[in-house]
Amino acid sequence: MTRIGARFDRIGFSRRGRGTGDPVIPPDPRLTVGGPLDPGLQAIRSGLLGHRRRLWLRRIVRRAWLGGAGTIVVEAALLVVARLVPIEALPSLVIAVAVAGCAAFLFVAARCRPSIGETALAVDGEGRLGDRVSSALSLAVAFPTVAGPATIELEAADADAGDAEGFIRRQRADAARWLSLAPAALFRPRLAGRPAAVALAASLLIVPLTILPNAQDQAIAETRANREEAQKQATKIDEIARELESKGAKQDDPRTRLAADLRDLAAQLRAHPEDLKVNLARLGSVEASLHSQLDPGNEQRASALTSLNRSLSRTASGNANANKDGDPKVTADDLQKLGEKLDSMTEEQRRDMAAALSGLQSAASQAGGAASQALRDAAQSIAQGQTAAAQDALQRLGDALQDADNQVQTNRDLAQAASQLQETRRALAQAGQQGQAQQGQGQGQGQQGNPAPGSSGQPGQGQGQGSPAPGQSGQAGQGQGQGQGQGQGQGQGQGQGQGQGQGQGQGQGQGQGQGQGQGQAQGQGQTGQIGGGGSSARSLGQAMGGNRIPGAPTGANRAATLGPDLSSIADFSRLGKPGDASYVAGTGGDGQMQQGNQSGQGQNNGALTQYQQVFSDFYSYALTSLDRNYVPLSVKDYVRDYFSSLDPTQ
Repeated sequence: MTRIGARFDRIGFSRRGRGTGDPVIPPDPRLTVGGPLDPGLQAIRSGLLGHRRRLWLRRIVRRAWLGGAGTIVVEAALLVVARLVPIEALPSLVIAVAVAGCAAFLFVAARCRPSIGETALAVDGEGRLGDRVSSALSLAVAFPTVAGPATIELEAADADAGDAEGFIRRQRADAARWLSLAPAALFRPRLAGRPAAVALAASLLIVPLTILPNAQDQAIAETRANREEAQKQATKIDEIARELESKGAKQDDPRTRLAADLRDLAAQLRAHPEDLKVNLARLGSVEASLHSQLDPGNEQRASALTSLNRSLSRTASGNANANKDGDPKVTADDLQKLGEKLDSMTEEQRRDMAAALSGLQSAASQAGGAASQALRDAAQSIAQGQTAAAQDALQRLGDALQDADNQVQTNRDLAQAASQLQETRRALAQAGQQGQAQQGQGQGQGQQGNPAPGSSGQPGQGQGQGSPAPGQSGQAGQGQGQGQGQGQGQGQGQGQGQGQGQGQGQGQGQGQGQGQGQGQAQGQGQTGQIGGGGSSARSLGQAMGGNRIPGAPTGANRAATLGPDLSSIADFSRLGKPGDASYVAGTGGDGQMQQGNQSGQGQNNGALTQYQQVFSDFYSYALTSLDRNYVPLSVKDYVRDYFSSLDPTQ
């Protein structure tokens, strides 16, 4: 044994590591010894290959427990943190942790594959082989000349007891025999107690964290909704800015400056879409700045300008139907033509023309100071026969009218942009909340007419309830005498009595009702107040209200002069019933009194046009008016809800 121990000392092998206390792992003889191996050594190596696969499997299972426990603990910790602070990317993080755990497990499983030497140490330890297998591998590496097949057959054991080669081969044979007796299930996978307990505890914690509602989900949903709405509104603001830039060609145009501010606002919405308070504050600042630039009397000025353009064109051209749309360019052309024919006009014609132009001075003052001054100069120059000065004044008048029209259009564009910014601000404020649509319903009730002073008759009574038609106007009723009676029914419309005498009433309102009665009376009166609907006659003889078809106004209140956008629809300003903020009552009057005695049969004064045919016109005009004026959002909602209640398609 002295030679074997010395050989071990020379090559550096020992039972224990150098001061570490860990066993030295013997190398694989196949990697260090060239040529064929000894049959005994080959048998040891072949037996260790099967044990190595099972040892590798056990290592994989243990690392699976460790990796699974670690992954579940990280998942649980992540879910706990998600209960404290909103984590919008929580699903992605959970998946990423699971994927990272699987990747780490595969990497560790590949690296934990045991070597032949590690398998030998494990077999010796767990198979109680007393270091036989690992010593055989170490001796084969220490004595490579003995690792190959034996060339001389050994004689008796006692004759070769002191021979090192014989000793190594006998030890190798002994190790191979004991290795063959080791059980195959020596390295059966085991349950890792501590990792399994940790994994079970973390799993039990994950279950309620996953099932129970998370208070942070609402905050995450609101943040996501805010971001999506901010991106959407940023695109909308860019479209508004692009439209304003196309209309404002000059750098000093208010629309061009507003477009630049809107682009900065859109960039901020895209850069910080989740910062709702900052975005609303910036949007409110831009909206307030824009509101300060708006002219509240712009539409009145536009109406006066349209009327002035039409009147000037008709005065200058002598055509009563000229320039129906009130176009300032057409007016400028007509004024230029008037200046060209001043030399051919007689003195009387010039005086008439100057008087006609002077009559438009009040309308010109509403259109603007420049137009008013130019019109005054033109009228004076024409009256004095100063053709050149008159032509120059007419030219200035045409330019002033076009400039005024450009200002009106600029103000309309700014008001429309402000209205759109209102909608943007509300959309951002309501982001993350579930909106509920509300529909309003209109009601109207016919009112009893008040008898006119001097009338001895008692008014008839009627009552109805229904949805008010936009712009519905009451009809003038005629009748006389004293009527008493009761009636009931359903329908829409107004009755008209016929008899001796006459009476007249005008009003506007909404309602549905039908009544009938008969009696004899005398007298005549004029209508007093007209309520939300019903007949406007003060005293009815025998009469029955007709079933009125829901329709448009039969006597629309129209302005003295209408622009192109108002030429096809009536004034729409009275709606509701007594007590409403929008209710406007009629005015009373005095009538003459006549005596008579006659009964008459009422007749149907049905609507001239069904309201379904003109509903879209009224609705379009209302929306256009809302866009052209900066009005509160509550007013917009009121108008929209009102028209929704009247929509014939619903």
